[in-house]
Amino acid sequence: MIVLVGANKGGCGKSTTVINLAVAFAKDGKDVLIIDADRQSTASHWSSDREENKIHPFIQVLQKYDNLQPTLKELKNKYKVILVDVAGRNSREMLSTMLVADLMICPLQCSQPDLDTLNELKEQVTRAGDFNPDLKVYIYQTMASTNTKVKDNERQEFLNYVNQFAEFKACQSTNYFRKVYKDTISEGKAVLESNNNDANTEINALYLEVKSVVGEN
Repeated sequence: MIVLVGANKGGCGKSTTVINLAVAFAKDGKDVLIIDADRQSTASHWSSDREENKIHPFIQVLQKYDNLQPTLKELKNKYKVILVDVAGRNSREMLSTMLVADLMICPLQCSQPDLDTLNELKEQVTRAGDFNPDLKVYIYQTMASTNTKVKDNERQEFLNYVNQFAEFKACQSTNYFRKVYKDTISEGKAVLESNNNDANTEINALYLEVKSVVGEN
């Protein structure tokens, strides 16, 4: 299966989501490939650190840009899971992947600048649907507040906004703002390889949700 992690805004946790999902799939015995189509190369640097630190399982990363359709069609039968990390903008890489992906996860914070990008994404999904009507699009709340006084209201605001769009569904799982996400990536790890139980629970929830959405056993 091909899972695109993309958004029309940077700084919303796309690479973090890709890296942590990749390790979750790999630990479950799945053959995983990350396509790093973001020229910031976060996933590629992470993979290099992981290899240098001899952390297993090793996650293969391929850097590829522009039209990704031919590459994805060629590799789809060679890997159980392909995760595509694209830049935070309306890129050729994102649009071409939407035409062949099984699932798109759009990470966004509960902020007006982030949520405003859903109008543009709606138009992109509508156009992609003419060629890939089976594409599923889920909006994943990232960097949510852990403050118990505001987290429930923030979550409800996020859901209320996303639910205005028939083209999307909101992920049931949520990513919270935790320092461990940055710390583990800088070491070539994922949070599943840390002792942070809260972050582990968050990524496991997302992983199980992705498997359920795409019908993966």
